[in-house]
Amino acid sequence: MQLDLQSPEFIANPYPTYARLREQAPAYLIEPGAWLVTRYQDAEFLLKSPFLDKDVPSVFDQRYGRDMNDEPVYRIHNNFWVSMGLLGRRKLIVKALNAGKTSEIRGLVQKSAEQLVDKWIGSGQADLMTVFAYPLPVQVTCNMLNIELQQGLDFLAETKLMARTAEPNPLTAEELDIANAAALRLEAFFREVCQQRRKQPGDDLVSQLLAAEEDGERLSEDEIISNLIILFVAGYGTTANALCNTLRLLFLYPEQRELLIAKPELLSSAVEESLRFSSSAPITARTAIESFEFNGVQIAPGDTVYIALDSANHDPEVFDEPDRFWIERPPAAKKSLAFGQGNHYCLGAKLGLMEVEVALETLFRRLPNLTIDNVEQLKWEPTWVLRGLESLPARW
Repeated sequence: MQLDLQSPEFIANPYPTYARLREQAPAYLIEPGAWLVTRYQDAEFLLKSPFLDKDVPSVFDQRYGRDMNDEPVYRIHNNFWVSMGLLGRRKLIVKALNAGKTSEIRGLVQKSAEQLVDKWIGSGQADLMTVFAYPLPVQVTCNMLNIELQQGLDFLAETKLMARTAEPNPLTAEELDIANAAALRLEAFFREVCQQRRKQPGDDLVSQLLAAEEDGERLSEDEIISNLIILFVAGYGTTANALCNTLRLLFLYPEQRELLIAKPELLSSAVEESLRFSSSAPITARTAIESFEFNGVQIAPGDTVYIALDSANHDPEVFDEPDRFWIERPPAAKKSLAFGQGNHYCLGAKLGLMEVEVALETLFRRLPNLTIDNVEQLKWEPTWVLRGLESLPARW
């Protein structure tokens, strides 16, 4: 079976291909030293496996054949993933992220959503991706960091470029130069913010990260900067895509939208079902730290294992009618893997879910005549590791 994981056809609808892989090649060799795993049971096992590590630096080095710490964009990614792999460091980051009260953060998200809708509700039409889905998580993050919204919006192009580093295909020399320049700009900005907060600490997330201490351990400035950059890179894109993917599904399946409007208490389950059906972060990667046999193939030390979370969430061995979008789906024995599992469960899952729920409730309440035309023709961003639309034109 020959696969082109970045073809427009695969990106638009990967699920038939995933179904064939689950049946015929559940551990598929993408290229020498890189495997793709598609079954739920296998994904669950590998996410907790002692044979694998979230060694993203090794993935990058293997892809390019050299030490990618010399490249600023990969150095930042590496600093983040190394800190995530150290339990003490991860606890410090979680401690800082959880410093705010849930009710206060929800109020902040609600206020941000209302303010954004106020800006364009009178226009009658807009690209919701541009005017709402992208600015909302950025505005929330800016408020959490106590920086100006315009500064955050200025970095959207950079964060898109930095997200592309996770694609299986290496960046070209020109793309790498552009991504490095973006990384250096973000790094310089957040280093200045850290220096300001050291002089004048507040109750924002930057100050919390600077002050966080656990058993005598503290985060270095480089670790804090890397985490702040990845918060932008991973947080805004996945949340924006999750919101627009959910809206697309609700208009693609109007009976489910009508059910949600009639039963607003289904909002949480609708978001969870959307993330199962079409995850905004469909792929995660691990590196083999020792040799082991898996599904009849031999995984060697240093091999990259791509775990297709989106495929696992469509596995009929776990989910009844997995290709059906069903917001009243009965609870399954296993949960969706949309946010991963184990030690590397997504740190921003709670905030992301809250943002999508608040955004949907606000849209349907403020725009009761909301319409998305030609929903079947919407185009996807040409990326495998993130799943999102290029735009979401709407009218009301």
